[in-house]
Amino acid sequence: MRGFELDYDHRLQDLIARRTAPVEIKAKSTRFGQATVENQYYQASPIYEVYNQLGKEGSAIRYTVGAMARIDPRYTEITYDQGNRVKKQLDRTLLAKNAACDFEYQGSVTNDTHIKSYSDIDLLAITQRFWTLEPPQKPTHPYEGNPFDDLNEIRSISCDCLDSAFPKAKVDSSGSKSISISGGSLSRKIDIVPANWYDTNQYAKMQAKRFRAIQVLDIKLGERVKNMPFFHNYCIMIRNKRTVGGLCKVIRLMKSLKYDSDSISLSSYDLAAIGYNMPEPQLTTFPGGEVALLARLKTYLDSLKANPLLCTEMLVPDESRKVFEPGHATREGLDELRDEVDDLVDAVSQNLQKSFTKLFEARLVY
Repeated sequence: MRGFELDYDHRLQDLIARRTAPVEIKAKSTRFGQATVENQYYQASPIYEVYNQLGKEGSAIRYTVGAMARIDPRYTEITYDQGNRVKKQLDRTLLAKNAACDFEYQGSVTNDTHIKSYSDIDLLAITQRFWTLEPPQKPTHPYEGNPFDDLNEIRSISCDCLDSAFPKAKVDSSGSKSISISGGSLSRKIDIVPANWYDTNQYAKMQAKRFRAIQVLDIKLGERVKNMPFFHNYCIMIRNKRTVGGLCKVIRLMKSLKYDSDSISLSSYDLAAIGYNMPEPQLTTFPGGEVALLARLKTYLDSLKANPLLCTEMLVPDESRKVFEPGHATREGLDELRDEVDDLVDAVSQNLQKSFTKLFEARLVY
């Protein structure tokens, strides 16, 4: 028992450190005559964290509650602020270079499953020169340019723009699908992803943004990769609403276990898909029901182990592919996740022995 407590004491401190940033770096522009000077100033952010109200509970219980909780919206707002600073510079430069783009965000911040106060965010730079149609749709005026060259041009212009606009920041162009910028006056890492619109047949029929896909440039593969970030988010948010926040809590917990253990090989996307496929009655939660939700997650993962066919048929939220297929989630990764959840359940059960509370019936008051 003491080993469990020591382990989760340490994990709880790590969780607190990544969820709270007592000082935030923000940019402030000041005008001196005709010149505008950008300085940095520091702003303390007093943040309420629910696990602070559970001082009498063991560290494993407090870790569970904290890992499931959403990041304070003020931190998330800062992430978008930093992304908008980058977007403003790119928008102006790309427009001047006749390479105008639409801009959208994607990633865990956009569906509220991020687990760090300083999470990075993906900024999609979507060309306005052309878009692709899903067959059997046919363009009225076929594009005569070179899509690969156009997207590569966006990438090149973006690198030069960011180097110039943020001279103290680090611009990294080594990624196959994105370039990143971090440091200097930016308090968040921003990944810029060149892409084009991909109008699915469902989008052509419904004209709903959630059905509009993108194709992301992969310079190492020399091809464009289809992605449906808006439909993915829509599916996550709808199921999260139906489960009273339970889905996002489970996803955040699994991502936290991956972050703290270094032993789970599943990607964040895999974890979101596994959580999404958990039956809604098991996902549905209530205030103070985090421990009971953890117990139901264990039951769900045990059922996947006992019935491999459930894994074979499991689809990602946008139903574009199976979760467990070559190059993606593996059974070994699922076993690693289940082991971490089992360890947490054991530690929480030890905490609950003091109050003779059963795991599935536990309800916290905070």
